[in-house]
Amino acid sequence: MPDSLQPTDRIRRSNLYRVSTALGAQWTDVNGFACPEHYGDAAGETSAAAALGIADLTALPRAGYKGWDMAGWATGQGVDLPEPNEALIQGDGTLACRLSGGELLLVSGDNADSATIDKLAAAWTMEGAVCFPVPRSDTNTRIAITGSRVPEMMAKMCGIDLRTHRFANHQIAQTSVARMNAILIRNDRGDTYALDMVLDSASIVYMWECLTDAMAEFDGRAVGLDAVRALAG
Repeated sequence: MPDSLQPTDRIRRSNLYRVSTALGAQWTDVNGFACPEHYGDAAGETSAAAALGIADLTALPRAGYKGWDMAGWATGQGVDLPEPNEALIQGDGTLACRLSGGELLLVSGDNADSATIDKLAAAWTMEGAVCFPVPRSDTNTRIAITGSRVPEMMAKMCGIDLRTHRFANHQIAQTSVARMNAILIRNDRGDTYALDMVLDSASIVYMWECLTDAMAEFDGRAVGLDAVRALAG
């Protein structure tokens, strides 16, 4: 995809696109969605992401289901479900995040493909429904916060102890960050500590500003999708 791609060339784009453009984002197409690929320094961003980086992953697929027999229905579709407030990687790299006994959040891997999300979307029908879709792709956004200094930085904004020995990989916290409701999923990239934050899409600019302000003393910076992918090797 040429560097000349602009977010306004796509119908779907993050509410953060003006901020990303001002930061010098170079854009790529992800499933018809404009996504920041890098900010002009791909190698430097990969290094920064290992210490403290923040990436807008709104373009990556996500979905949700909620209802009295969500577990039975999702299991019947081949989803390997974790315990509540835990996440489990599926065979295609999709992360199945169980928010409660009857609620499931699905987020794609960084490759931006999810056969699991596609399969469940095709399988669900109103007739005989035992659970219902939650429109996560339309109402929520996703931010990745990566690097060894994430727990230290997040302590300024969140009351949950996110240190490695207290918040295990693939553990979930449904909590408040900068006085906003958010879902935090520890989702390490390779050996690098990482959080995926899912929150209301209308609040991404506010949350991004809060996070980048908190990151400043640690020399954190915005990174593109390429840097996040590079962490996983």
